[in-house]
Amino acid sequence: MVRLCFLVAAFSLSAVSVSAQFRQPTAELTPTIEQQVVRVGQTVTLVLSVELPDDIHVQSDQPRDPYVIPTLLSFTLPEGLTVQEITYPESSDFLLEDWDEPLAVFDHEFTIEVQLALDADLAPGEIVVPGSFLYQACDDRICFPPKTAGVEWRMDVQAALTP
Repeated sequence: MVRLCFLVAAFSLSAVSVSAQFRQPTAELTPTIEQQVVRVGQTVTLVLSVELPDDIHVQSDQPRDPYVIPTLLSFTLPEGLTVQEITYPESSDFLLEDWDEPLAVFDHEFTIEVQLALDADLAPGEIVVPGSFLYQACDDRICFPPKTAGVEWRMDVQAALTP
């Protein structure tokens, strides 16, 4: 009988764990480049549009609570590219059930902009800019484990205009 109770309890816990994993929201990421023509020596604006289910938000890039995971866009850049600035949206306050202070969050749809400098001596051609998007999604009751998603921008870099 004890063995049966143990098996039922173990099965129940594993079912809850599997159920929670299936419920964990996933961000839909859309990378775009603002400029139509990209030339060496210029600065381009990369945009990452993030979309989550309506009832989901993510922690901001500067959370107030040290126990939550900040949203972070990071890069492993090819030589000749430099990130000058990453601009996250303004956060909004969200009070999680049984939480003392409001969390600083991004709503279910937002964009992140990146100013990327291309060196003047960069060789023209196709360049892939790989990035990594770390986020912790939450609903109105719980925060899910953090997730990391790969993202990349592709651009055809042209030679600089000659005067």
